[in-house]
Amino acid sequence: MSDRNGEVKDAQGEAGLHDLYRQYSGWLTARLRRRFGDDTDDVAQEAWIRAAPYSRRGLIEHPKALLLKIVDNLAIDQARRRKPRTLAEGDRVLLPEANAPAEQIDSLLLKQIIEEMPPRLRDVFVLSRFAHLEYQEIGERLNIPVTTVQWRMRKALEYCAAQLRL
Repeated sequence: MSDRNGEVKDAQGEAGLHDLYRQYSGWLTARLRRRFGDDTDDVAQEAWIRAAPYSRRGLIEHPKALLLKIVDNLAIDQARRRKPRTLAEGDRVLLPEANAPAEQIDSLLLKQIIEEMPPRLRDVFVLSRFAHLEYQEIGERLNIPVTTVQWRMRKALEYCAAQLRL
């Protein structure tokens, strides 16, 4: 059952995984197929497994955003397992090519947010999220302590959330 804001709730007012799955599984599967091709069953299943704890904690305000973030994290995890990559000095970080119009809009929005981010936060964010470097490696590359990397990453994520108004 959905309330007037499109939020999925069960009788107790909490988001239930079953209702969440019933309402968004078709959307998520279609989104995954556009992004990754036809072999998306494992990714979708893992996304629902990772969404389960959130559905037990209470109200999920933005189910689509949560599911997309989970899928992004799964893609990052898979990329890290395949081949860790570090950037050489002067390398450019490119966002993945977006095929569908919705993905192009998402990609452009993300690129705009990153470009407008303060440079110190942007450097840490890009090295973490797109170059897939660990905080220790980022600290060594930027010649800053790991605690500074952690602080800047937290601030970068807060900046992104504020821009997206999540």
